[in-house]
Amino acid sequence: MAGTRICLGFALILSVSLFACGDDGSSSGDPDAGLGGPRSPFPEQYCPGSDACSGTGDGVFRVGAARAKITPNLADYESKWDDANGNHEYDSGETFTDTNGNNKFDAVWIAGFGNGRPATGVHSDQWARAIVFEYNDIRIGYVVIDAVGWFANDADEIRARVDPSLQLDHVIVGSTHVHEAFDTIGLWGVMELVTGVDPDYMSFVEDQAAQALADATGKLKAVTLTVAQVDTVDENGNSIPEWVGDGRDPVIIDPTMTIMQFLSVANPGTTVATVVHWAAHPEYSGSDNNELTADYPYLLRDVIENGIAENTARGLPAMAGLGGEVLYVNGAVGGQIGPKHTQPIGLDGNPVTSDGVEKSDALGRNLGRLALETITDSTKTTDYTNLNLVFRTGITDLAVENTFYHVGALVGVFDREFFGYDDTQPIGPGNIPYIESRVSYLQIGPVGIITCPGELHPELSVGGYDGSRTYGDDLIDANNPNPPAIENAPGGPYLKDLLEMNDGVKYALVFGLTEDFVGYIPPAYNYILDANSPYIEEAEGDHYEETNSVGPQVEAQAVGAMRDLITWKPN
Repeated sequence: MAGTRICLGFALILSVSLFACGDDGSSSGDPDAGLGGPRSPFPEQYCPGSDACSGTGDGVFRVGAARAKITPNLADYESKWDDANGNHEYDSGETFTDTNGNNKFDAVWIAGFGNGRPATGVHSDQWARAIVFEYNDIRIGYVVIDAVGWFANDADEIRARVDPSLQLDHVIVGSTHVHEAFDTIGLWGVMELVTGVDPDYMSFVEDQAAQALADATGKLKAVTLTVAQVDTVDENGNSIPEWVGDGRDPVIIDPTMTIMQFLSVANPGTTVATVVHWAAHPEYSGSDNNELTADYPYLLRDVIENGIAENTARGLPAMAGLGGEVLYVNGAVGGQIGPKHTQPIGLDGNPVTSDGVEKSDALGRNLGRLALETITDSTKTTDYTNLNLVFRTGITDLAVENTFYHVGALVGVFDREFFGYDDTQPIGPGNIPYIESRVSYLQIGPVGIITCPGELHPELSVGGYDGSRTYGDDLIDANNPNPPAIENAPGGPYLKDLLEMNDGVKYALVFGLTEDFVGYIPPAYNYILDANSPYIEEAEGDHYEETNSVGPQVEAQAVGAMRDLITWKPN
């Protein structure tokens, strides 16, 4: 959620005078006993072993995959205006083409940075890409949307549109977290406290996602699995400047890219689907871009599917694609894991130093080639023919202590229900609202997956407080005026450690921005708020993320639920 701090004086005035949302940032008492964290029963559904999915059947593992386009039709919106000050944002007083005569600039508002960034064109399409897994009587769907985020209640809308005859036990819904697509959350409208969400577009995406799931189910076929992993580091073992950086101390990066290739049993060598997992904010196109795009996942997916031409400038050969459908899944991107300091190599062999579609395309192209090189190298791959499927899901309630989120919900920026508080009294300490969120666990043979409902700081997944995961950077900037108290950081086991403790798991993945979008999930030991204007202003040092998180209990309640779900065992 980089670049989204839009809580200024107006929000503060609203929060204090209208809603009495003033908050000192400390964890509040719960007005209703039992709220916060996993909701009983937890999990609410699991397979195999429950009545709904016993785990019996023919013992064949099947996969189907499909996609549906969700690029908005710009002809249905207004996209021309006089950007008088050249800031790529619509500012009050600038003229625009009012095609429908309503005196409003009805634009596609691009999410991810500041307010009022209208779309003026399309660089690459956005998609809802779906994959369905089936083993015996267990059938799980997963759809990932090219969007900045997707709320849990909107995920329920997708599930409601799925035809019951598909017999999906559950549908997992995630987003790529792209910062160059239509606002699906509300934060990035024409101005602060004006939603950027278009209900018609949301309904369209929900229909398309449901259609992609239906198409994927119709393509189910027996498969085997090939898995490979590669670290996106340079020849010196550093991740900077080629691939990804970290914008918050402590600098901790998980650079591993995992490629899961599902191959047809009936037609050996034919790819049904490929799932690629990596971690970086898809914002390499930058805040000055007014063209809709999927950012780097665009060419990453295209190269893996269709191949890549020879590059004589870089001495790189042509490579054939795998075919099939490619789904890109983002990982733990919290703490500004993304383009900071990066300079991906362009087609001419030179680093691309400025944000823009050239930079996002360069990264996507390079990641796609690296994925192809890795998955086609037999020395780096492992094949699995005997696969199984394990699934469980549960609800976790999260305390919303962020003052701006209170205001946003109350004035309609967000379409999100609050509960668990006295709505006849001011929101504040002792009367804090909650939201319902969700986490899911999925195991596909040797791959263990836990979903995360927001932007997880990678140290909560992999540790690295000892400096072992800085990849060429300093763990803590010597000039940081408010450095983290690293001695207070939690010890392991971390999420990936716990995943690897499950029977049969050899590859541990955190699917970020999945099943919900609750903002950043910083570690509690380093959750610091501004003393005077918590959530409205960020504390000195690297503490932007706190202003875009639900509150200081988020690690305990969200990550706590993830840990509980990973380690849960049926009686």
